[in-house]
Amino acid sequence: MGKVQGSNTYRDLAHRFISHTNDHQTFRDFKSDLYEYLSDNPFKSSYLNRQFYEKLYKQLQNTIPQSDEQPFNEFLMLRTCSQLLNYLVVESPQKPQHFVFIDLIANIGPTFMVSLLLKIVLLCRQVKPSLEKRFSVLFNHYESSSTQGLQWLVKVLENLNVALTTNFGKVDLSFIR
Repeated sequence: MGKVQGSNTYRDLAHRFISHTNDHQTFRDFKSDLYEYLSDNPFKSSYLNRQFYEKLYKQLQNTIPQSDEQPFNEFLMLRTCSQLLNYLVVESPQKPQHFVFIDLIANIGPTFMVSLLLKIVLLCRQVKPSLEKRFSVLFNHYESSSTQGLQWLVKVLENLNVALTTNFGKVDLSFIR
């Protein structure tokens, strides 16, 4: 909700990225720019620099590679953002593996994880229901587990609720600094 880079919010950064992205660039160029956008954050961590960003880069490069030379378009953005959510959270109820998700939370915490997801959803609002669906998959996966071992999930859900409410809700929170 607040400023994350200088005087910019995540929403400001997303608008700047979208306005910088144009239909004349190739999809490959878009994926490179998207990597820069997602990896530019106020959280500094050796884990991010040594491991995660390399995996994220490879994930983006392997996303719809047959379209790399095509002009970027909204459909490619939607597919890319959706596939990123598959990678970062969970793919489906049939494949409830969420190793990347747990690894990120364990190494850098729920706040960074949610900020990364928020950056994606602010770029492509059409994937917000998909993000919510992925969290329902996780919720269903853990519903019979003891809450004592799931504090990490509770923290992520709390952070996600705040992030989505402040960025997509109807309540005016401009008075909060």
